[in-house]
Amino acid sequence: MKRGLYRTIDSFLGECAKVHESAGDAFPFLLPEIYDALGFSPAYNELPFRDGGADNSGRKFVRV
Repeated sequence: MKRGLYRTIDSFLGECAKVHESAGDAFPFLLPEIYDALGFSPAYNELPFRDGGADNSGRKFVRV
């Protein structure tokens, strides 16, 4: 099963879905249109929203 984890806003992609590493080449982020077209679960609109800007440890990161 291709699994989405949450919706977020990426500084490069804009609104997108963070997906599980088992998604292969789709890992780590997908645009909503691609997420839906590839049949990820749950549906994009059902994913919880998580504010971007920090990794899992809570540290802020900056794209250079």
